[in-house]
Amino acid sequence: MSDVDQTRTGGTPPKEPFPVPEGGLFIGQIREPWVMTVFFAVIAVAGVVLFVVCKKAADGGAQGALGAGWALLAMFGAVGLLGIVVGIRRWRWKHEYVRVMGRSPWA
Repeated sequence: MSDVDQTRTGGTPPKEPFPVPEGGLFIGQIREPWVMTVFFAVIAVAGVVLFVVCKKAADGGAQGALGAGWALLAMFGAVGLLGIVVGIRRWRWKHEYVRVMGRSPWA
């Protein structure tokens, strides 16, 4: 942050958790933490849905479907849960930033 930001409010902005370089990753383009949290929650739910579909296929006699379902659940679930944790941490950070600085970090 610049010295102007610190002198305007008298506070030091809190350090951003999980900073992403500009244009570095897709998630770096999602600024609002609530959008990030919802986005990754949808990914986690997609993993559960794919697992249920594979489970039904395995119950119908498709060999290997249950293994594929567990793999999909692990991949989508892990990415989704990690993204949800990052989104919640950034949500708390943004709230603290607005409290200390009096404005959004992206304003």
